[in-house]
Amino acid sequence: MAFFVNASVVPHYPIKRSQISKAAKATLEKIDAKGDIRVDITVIGDRKMRELNREFRGQQDKTTDVLAFPFDDHKTLPENSKGRFVNPPGSEILNLGDVIISYPQLMVRAAKENMLVDEMLNLLIVHGILHLFGYDHEKPQEAFAMEKLEDEILTAIS
Repeated sequence: MAFFVNASVVPHYPIKRSQISKAAKATLEKIDAKGDIRVDITVIGDRKMRELNREFRGQQDKTTDVLAFPFDDHKTLPENSKGRFVNPPGSEILNLGDVIISYPQLMVRAAKENMLVDEMLNLLIVHGILHLFGYDHEKPQEAFAMEKLEDEILTAIS
């Protein structure tokens, strides 16, 4: 079992790819992901984030802190397989999808929540990966479960 994290950061943002990789791998380990898994995590600016949000979320013509785009092939996996995805037959590596983070929104949220920038980055990585695994926060009980798991993962990272 191996986890492959492709981290990409706009050059003028002071984010270490090693931190992205560490947080992503810790998340995948904590949720007991099985098999060889790849996830792409990209840190971009607000203008590009707004474009993505508008293009892929319809009427959302605004920026946001994190977006998660699951790779289409795992939509066919069982809906209740949270944290239990395995490689599809004939595939060597399961491509979970993309997590996109807005650096300016990361900074705003870190200041607003009185958190260190690195801590907020870890939170957004964890949050995005959990979305790729089907976790959501639309309903109160889903939000509670997701936040509890995020707290457990963030404690393991620090």
